[in-house]
Amino acid sequence: MVTPARELAARGRAQAAPRERRSWLTPVGRRYFLLVYGLVIIGLVFVFSSSYPQAGRPTEQGGDPYYYFWVQLRYALAGLLGMLLVARIRIEHLARLAPWGFALGWLLMIAAAIWGGRVHGAACWLRWPVPWQPSEFAKVAYLVLVAGCLARGPLPRESVGRIWLPVFALTAGMVFILLWQRDLGMAMLIVGFALGMALVGGMRWVYWVPLALGAGAAGLVLAWTQPHARVRLEAWLHPEEHVPGPGLHVYSMLIALARGGLGGQGLGFSPDKWTTLPFPHTDSIFCVIGGELGLWGGIGLIALVAFLAIWAFAVARHCPHRLGFFVASAAGMMLALQGFMNIAVATASMPVTGLTLPFISAGGSSLISCLLTAGLVLSVAAEGPARGEG
Repeated sequence: MVTPARELAARGRAQAAPRERRSWLTPVGRRYFLLVYGLVIIGLVFVFSSSYPQAGRPTEQGGDPYYYFWVQLRYALAGLLGMLLVARIRIEHLARLAPWGFALGWLLMIAAAIWGGRVHGAACWLRWPVPWQPSEFAKVAYLVLVAGCLARGPLPRESVGRIWLPVFALTAGMVFILLWQRDLGMAMLIVGFALGMALVGGMRWVYWVPLALGAGAAGLVLAWTQPHARVRLEAWLHPEEHVPGPGLHVYSMLIALARGGLGGQGLGFSPDKWTTLPFPHTDSIFCVIGGELGLWGGIGLIALVAFLAIWAFAVARHCPHRLGFFVASAAGMMLALQGFMNIAVATASMPVTGLTLPFISAGGSSLISCLLTAGLVLSVAAEGPARGEG
C-alpha cells in the first residue's frame, strides 16, 4: 500500500518535469469511475427501498413514496457533474485552490456552530438555500491540503516543522470545530484519516503507535465527559440497559441484519424499515441491504468499499509525481474509512457516529462531497504514467 522510498524519490524528481495531460479514461481511471458509478446506482436503489415506508405515510412529504429517491437522484446528477469537472482539472491547480476552499469551509463550519440548525444534537447544518453540511466540503479541501504537505519531499527528522506540524495544525483545526459542533463522528473520521496518512507518508511505527494510542485515549476521555457521546458509548457497551432508547437502536440494527440470513429476504422485503430500524435510508442503510440481500450481499458491498481504497492506491501508483500519489491515496483512504466506520456502527462493532455510507446513504452534502473526492482520484488518473508504465 505504501510506495517505497526510492519510488517516492523518483516521483519527486518528476514533480517539476513537463507532463502530458491525458483523459481520465485510462484503464485505472475507467475502473474507478465504474466502481463509483455502480455504488451510486446501488445507493439510489436502496434509498428508495429503505425510505418509501416513511415517505409514503400521509404525514411525510405529502405521502409521496418516491420523495427521497427523487431528491437523491438530483443530488447524484449534480455530484456526478462535479466529479467530472474536478477530473478535468490538473491536480496542482486543485492543490492551489485547496487553501481557499479550506478557509471558506472552516468559516462556514464556525457559522454552522453558532447559527446553524441542530440535527440529533449536532450543530453542523446551514439551512440556506437548502440544509447542508459545510464540514463535508471542508473535508475535501482538508484532504488535499494534507496530501500537499506530505508531497513536499522526503521525510527525514528535520521535516517535522515542514510537514508534520502543518498536518497536525490542519487536523487540530478541523477537529476543534467539529467538536464545537458536537459532531464526534466526523471528528473521529478526521483523526483516523490523519493517522492513516501518517503511515502512507512514512512515519515510523515507533512514533505512530504512541500517537495512535494517545489519540484513542483522548477520544475515549472526551466521549466519556460529553453527555450525548457518553450515552452512545454506554448503549454500545450495554445495550440492554438503554432499552427503550439508544440500546434499542443497536438491537434493531443487529436484528435487521440477522433476518437476512445468507441469501436475504428479497429486495424491498425487509420488515424492520417499517418499524424499529433507526434512520433506515441514512445511518442504517447497510442494515437494510443486509436484510434484503443477506450475508453475501453485505460481504459484496464491503468488498466494493474496500476497492474504493485499493483501486485509488492503484491510481496513485500510476502517477509519476508525489502530489498526485498522495492526493489519490488520501481520497481513497477517506472514502473507504468512512464506509467502514458506517458498517462498523451497523454491525455494533463501534458506537453510533452518524456517518453516512459513501455513495449509498441518502444525503445531498455527503453524496456530493464523496463524488468530488472521487473526482480527485480521476484527476490523478489523467496524469502521465509513472516509470515503467505504458
